[in-house]
Amino acid sequence: LLETAGALSSAGVEAEGKSSPSRGYIKCIVDQSREGLVLGLHVTGPHAGEIMQGFSVAYNMGMRYGDLVSTAGIHPTSAEEVIGLDVTKASGKDPEKTSC
Repeated sequence: LLETAGALSSAGVEAEGKSSPSRGYIKCIVDQSREGLVLGLHVTGPHAGEIMQGFSVAYNMGMRYGDLVSTAGIHPTSAEEVIGLDVTKASGKDPEKTSC
């Protein structure tokens, strides 16, 4: 079991995240060593269940990070934040969204 960010990173797994005070937090766990295979999607905030339901089909079909970010986002929805996941934990950047 990989429990720390360092262990995840050394295994080729990255966490992409984005947060917004009004929309919650969204994180995608990606295995870079397996061509960007999405290992999981974490969503907190408004409409989290509906977002997860929509992406569960793609996850079960072997979704890759490229598939995820090339999906059209419907505006204005909380789910549109998923396609803009671009801040990795390793980057050290603040994942909080500051503009629309």
